[in-house]
Amino acid sequence: MPLIRFDLIEGRDERSLKVLLDAAHRAVVKAFGVPERDRYQIVTQHPANELIIQDTGLGFERSRDVVVISVTSTERSIQHKKRLLSNSCSRVR
Repeated sequence: MPLIRFDLIEGRDERSLKVLLDAAHRAVVKAFGVPERDRYQIVTQHPANELIIQDTGLGFERSRDVVVISVTSTERSIQHKKRLLSNSCSRVR
């Protein structure tokens, strides 16, 4: 039962939020092999001044669409973790 938390800047519409949550869930189902209905997601929307995510030397500017995703789960193998990150990145873009 992975618990996924999303922290983002407030103002997203319901449709774009659903797209994000659905994509994250599909990635977890595929990477970890959890049942489809094993879905635990919490979204917290913050005023822009309460979510500070700065460039750490990578040379790009983050937009107001930045999302911080935290996953809490039972211990998973490195292979599972890599699969989750690979699935997540390709599905949300």
